[in-house]
Amino acid sequence: MRKSSRKPFHFLKDGLIAALILVMGTLIAAKLDGINQERFTGRFSAVDGDTLAYDGKRLRLIGIDAPEMSQNCMSNGAEWPCGAQAKEYLKMLLQTGAVECSGKDRDRYKRLLVRCSIGDKDIAGEMVAGGFAVTTEYFLFSGEQALAQARRAGIWAGTFENPRDWRREHKAADMDVPLAGVISLVRHVLGW
Repeated sequence: MRKSSRKPFHFLKDGLIAALILVMGTLIAAKLDGINQERFTGRFSAVDGDTLAYDGKRLRLIGIDAPEMSQNCMSNGAEWPCGAQAKEYLKMLLQTGAVECSGKDRDRYKRLLVRCSIGDKDIAGEMVAGGFAVTTEYFLFSGEQALAQARRAGIWAGTFENPRDWRREHKAADMDVPLAGVISLVRHVLGW
């Protein structure tokens, strides 16, 4: 009988040790992951609605996509410069307190991908909550986006094209312009 009463205790002890090892491993991995991060504090400026400038460097906010600077949105049947307004909103946020940013990865344009905060407020989350950016991650800032949609804040006050789709469409249009110019020149020279 003694052996059967010790087995449950033995499994409990082994389970507890395994759980502690798992927790310790997670803590060590999190610490090592933060080692290579670059950290910045000080004065930042807004380049557009999701990009900051700091000491000559460009920093891209992780998890959001703001309208492009020349992008317009619709509200009450009229166009408004939502891209320029997103930049102004970010500029206003940056003036509300001490900004801290950190990141370690870069995007395809060589911008450092960062998470930035002012106190306990995440700047990217504030951009989404204000209605001046959309979340690019399913769980990240989804609550803030739902709040902005419910309040019909910023871009949610009317209709807008997703910034990613807007960029794709305008990049294709920009590529067509040189070809159209060449065709026009050929027609002019040949008299067509």
